[in-house]
Amino acid sequence: MVRLKCMIPILLAILLAGCAPLIIFGAGTAAGVAGYKYYQGALTVVFQAPFMNTWDGTLTALQEMQLEIESSDHDLTSGMIHAKRSDKKEVVVSLSYKSAEETEALIRVGLFGNKDASIAIKDRIAQVLARQ
Repeated sequence: MVRLKCMIPILLAILLAGCAPLIIFGAGTAAGVAGYKYYQGALTVVFQAPFMNTWDGTLTALQEMQLEIESSDHDLTSGMIHAKRSDKKEVVVSLSYKSAEETEALIRVGLFGNKDASIAIKDRIAQVLARQ
């Protein structure tokens, strides 16, 4: 019994250290996001979805957010979408194949970037992907 009481704090320390909580609680994976970072005005996101699903989901998300799609073009492994918000700020989403089940997206809103707007787009894409 004493041995069990000693193991509980050790087990808790292991579970709460490092990436274990992310693995156990699946941070972001339910929404289809493996991870993201905001750097130099652009949000880089890795979606846990095939490239074409992410492409279609991104177009749907932008349309649901009432952005005007100005151009969209892709090949088998990459693509770029240019859109405008109602305030005329440009939105650029660049997608690239990472693996069969992962797609990387680079989201930039405006010339110098807008973190909150980029995260809102990321979240809407994740919602659309979760519905697929």
